[in-house]
Amino acid sequence: MPSPAQRKRLITHSEEFHTDDVFATALLLKIFPDAEVIRSRDEAVIATGDIVYDVGKIYDPTTSRFDHHQAQAGKRENGIIYSSFGLLWKEYGVAYCDGDARVAKIIDQKLATPIDAIDNGQETFTPVVESVAPFTIDDIIHIYNPLRWLNADEKHDQQFRKAVTLAQTILDRLRQSTADNLASQQALLDAYAAAADKRIVVMEKPASVSDVLDQCPELVYLISERPEKTWGVLAVAVQPGSFTTRKPFPEAWRAQPAADLPRITGVDDVIFCHATGFYAVAKTRAGAIALARRSLDS
Repeated sequence: MPSPAQRKRLITHSEEFHTDDVFATALLLKIFPDAEVIRSRDEAVIATGDIVYDVGKIYDPTTSRFDHHQAQAGKRENGIIYSSFGLLWKEYGVAYCDGDARVAKIIDQKLATPIDAIDNGQETFTPVVESVAPFTIDDIIHIYNPLRWLNADEKHDQQFRKAVTLAQTILDRLRQSTADNLASQQALLDAYAAAADKRIVVMEKPASVSDVLDQCPELVYLISERPEKTWGVLAVAVQPGSFTTRKPFPEAWRAQPAADLPRITGVDDVIFCHATGFYAVAKTRAGAIALARRSLDS
């Protein structure tokens, strides 16, 4: 085995790649940016690895062996069997997230767990419309494998590197986005606590509300400034993921021409109300607050 002072050797399987080994490699290269990635199924080569994953016939974190095909690799409490990415996220995810266990847990739920499920052939959703299914992260990574008929010059290792680069971009952005959402949630909770009328909360920036709905039981409308300096009014959903709101905007306002909205609503600078009644826009902060209050009183 190479000494710890030497450049890390990361070893995974060769030939066709999958979402789990691609994201596992992306994560490890973020933790060990100077590491060498070797793709092989040769047992003699595998034995030289500092970290071996998705290959090697051994699962033993104490020796940095992460072949999830072994019974000892186990599964999550929800029944999802670990893939190599899930095992390595469990090992290095918090470190990648700069020690923030909250961010690491959310990424585990959003990204690592679905990747684990797909790699192990476990269904996690049923299409609502026949023959219409999501184009998943697994589909995206799969199309990076070499074309079989139209371009015989593509090589697995070359395409693998392209897929890993994409995976690193996704990981970095998801980490940043997750941390940003958590910051926005805390800002919303602070604003809600300070609001005199907790049915209407005004913020200078948009905030992620779905994950803190249970902590804002009185909140009906969330107002925030939009990038173009107008002000949006969001009718808050009854529960995360629901399109049903606690109090939608009046039906008479919805999908009306902007020129008619001031007369219909009684607010001079209103410029938009969505057809489903979940969102409206005014030119000013005062106008947005007036829209929310008129809707409450309707």
